[in-house]
Amino acid sequence: MKTKSLSLITFILLLAGFCPNTFGQPKLSTNPETIINGKIWIPTFSVAQGKQFFLKKLELNGSFKFNGQNFNNLKFFYDLSKEEIITPIQTENNTTCNIVVNPFFLEEFTVLDNQTIYHFKRGDLIHKELNPANYYQVFTASKITYVIKRTQLRVLSSKTGSEKFNYIDDTNMYAIYNKELSTIKSKADLIKFFPSQKKEIKQFVRFSKLKINRHSPLDAIPLLIKFDQ
Repeated sequence: MKTKSLSLITFILLLAGFCPNTFGQPKLSTNPETIINGKIWIPTFSVAQGKQFFLKKLELNGSFKFNGQNFNNLKFFYDLSKEEIITPIQTENNTTCNIVVNPFFLEEFTVLDNQTIYHFKRGDLIHKELNPANYYQVFTASKITYVIKRTQLRVLSSKTGSEKFNYIDDTNMYAIYNKELSTIKSKADLIKFFPSQKKEIKQFVRFSKLKINRHSPLDAIPLLIKFDQ
């Protein structure tokens, strides 16, 4: 049932993508303020399963900070494989199109999913060593700022002779402490921030069966909730 629904949405998005009237400064259909236009979004790969999108959803609720202005109560979705944020707009003749929000002006955005808030910022606005063309989820605990780069890689299926593609998670996690950026790939990367609690951290990791490594960096989050207070 889910696949059928997403396939229908794909068809609608394909139709909406071909919009001949995108001149001027269109208005977001969910906000009375104007927003500078980006390019028309036309899906180049199947969106039927939605694996390449943040939270695997084609409709997110949230807000943008765009060219210094805040836009609230927006509908959009986030393609993690192409680093694109897509939102519907209404043009001058009331035609609806899906556009890729202009990355030169989109500074940050927030996703509201049930009771959870996800805050993303452009890399150059977080730390000088982060990619200014990418968006990173960011949150600050007691003394450390944590940064998550969520990515979905499109790869050819490993089956011999297959022409199908799959998406694999390639998430990375960083920590900013005393203005220095560090990559989190193991529990040792976290112990250096809490050296006096080394024994307790090892026990917590073992008891909670956490696998903090290059492929599972987000396993560090339960540990951070407990120790960075």
